[in-house]
Amino acid sequence: MDLIAKLYVLKENPYFSSLPWGEARQLVARLRERHYRTGDVIFRKGDRCEGLFIVLSGRVRTSITSMDGREQVLKVFGPGRSFGDIAVFDDEPLPADAVAGKDSTVAILSRPDLLDLLKRHPDVGLDVIRLFASRLRAYKLVVEDLSLRDVVGRVARLLHDHAHGRAALVEDTASMNLRYTQNEIAAMVGSVREVVQRALKTLEDVGVIQMARGRIRITDVQALGVWIEFDQVEPLRCAVE
Repeated sequence: MDLIAKLYVLKENPYFSSLPWGEARQLVARLRERHYRTGDVIFRKGDRCEGLFIVLSGRVRTSITSMDGREQVLKVFGPGRSFGDIAVFDDEPLPADAVAGKDSTVAILSRPDLLDLLKRHPDVGLDVIRLFASRLRAYKLVVEDLSLRDVVGRVARLLHDHAHGRAALVEDTASMNLRYTQNEIAAMVGSVREVVQRALKTLEDVGVIQMARGRIRITDVQALGVWIEFDQVEPLRCAVE
């Protein structure tokens, strides 16, 4: 990726969107760039933080894994999104694993460079606070889903948010098509592949999605939203536990 392309990706991130273009261009030159293949580990929970990680291309997920190997995805990041933020600010070990969900290019801005940027540009600090607030709200929704919704509702939420480009689980551009495997979806909604498969079939049977060749196409966003609400479609639900 050339410098101009990196610059445009960088400007999509709240940390850098309000920076003057000239200063953003200087910042791009200070980034360290790394390339990862699908499934490569970028860092592990407990590692020391190298700085702010920014997805230039591809897709990265952060997750935690139980003792029996079950993965719970915390966030998925597309181009222009940052991760590893918490450890940058509290200077503690990283709280989760980060793995490339597809072939990805990731840039790293060192902690000293980021803190210096925030000191010189208080308006950037306000943008970062807004980002953290949105992520805190998103994690609240994840806890709500895991506690109060069945798997059909959780999958419906994931698809509905993806169609609107919202950041509950996935920070990426809006799309009516979803290109995640059923195993990946299961890790996002706190379930297993077999149960997610039944949930998707339920949503397909009522006509809100279509599935073909590993792609999920959302055909009725408004109707999909109904399946997120508690008890509103209970008579129609299949027995998905």
